[in-house]
Amino acid sequence: MLFAQSPSVTPPRPASVVASHPEWPKANPGDVASIENIIRAFYSAVSAPAGGKLDQNRLRSLFVPGGRIVASRPASSSGAADICFLTPEEYAALSDAHNAEGFFDSNAANQIETFGAMAHVYSTYESRSNLDDPKPMARGIKSFELLHSGDRWYIVEMYWDSERPNNPIPERYLHNS
Repeated sequence: MLFAQSPSVTPPRPASVVASHPEWPKANPGDVASIENIIRAFYSAVSAPAGGKLDQNRLRSLFVPGGRIVASRPASSSGAADICFLTPEEYAALSDAHNAEGFFDSNAANQIETFGAMAHVYSTYESRSNLDDPKPMARGIKSFELLHSGDRWYIVEMYWDSERPNNPIPERYLHNS
């Protein structure tokens, strides 16, 4: 059993992540007041019109210091599935560099589970080049790990996988829980 799981053993306390970074960007209180709000704020922060840039400061303010974005890479004929770890800043820089046509992510449904100060959200997303595109160019599921600290929510990690012919979104994730 790990010492962190044993009530009889007190582990050493590492430095607190949130409290030890007073220079971290302050979030708009409305963006982080609820689970639903922080998910909506994330989608808004990663969306931009053609040639536009993501709101990097807003995106960063949603995460704990050291929080990360994890991009999945599906298995292919040349290799096994893999992942790529990104900071919010790295994600924004890559997105800005490839945003010639515009990119708008939106939330279609959420499955939310909470326990204590943590929450897990499976968020079904749709991506479009333009807000008025009738059909999404991509869909998938973003898995958010959240922390409630003080009077706000933080994203600890966001990890996603895209829908593909051999990886359809299950029906239960197409509706809110």
